[in-house]
Amino acid sequence: MAARTAVIRVEPDLAEAYNSAPAQEQARLKAVLRTELRLVRKPTASRLSKKESELFFKINDCLSDERQDRYDTLTKKRLDGELSDAEYAELGELIKEIERIWARRLCAVADLARLRKVTPETIVKQLELSPSAQIS
Repeated sequence: MAARTAVIRVEPDLAEAYNSAPAQEQARLKAVLRTELRLVRKPTASRLSKKESELFFKINDCLSDERQDRYDTLTKKRLDGELSDAEYAELGELIKEIERIWARRLCAVADLARLRKVTPETIVKQLELSPSAQIS
């Protein structure tokens, strides 16, 4: 394995103490530091495959903030009985868009479950997916 170089910043008094120590003491300190650094080495983080990443993008897809705000506004107006015919049609289109997003999301959950060899319910629990106040 090729040696790597790293710079470790320490307080000036520690650097001075190390630099003024005899070569034998510096060698001993390097050995101690190597041992300690091996003990704190972080485990490598698991990485998602390209397919898993694509599925997570689909699972996390939603309306843009602007479209979500418009949906919320139109829904409130509908509940208050103040929706015009044009707004009613617009709300219908937003609902269709939300349904398409949810259909893709559900397919992605099922695909991820198949990929990981677990049930879709397990994926839903692992990802803490649940219906929320935000419809999309």
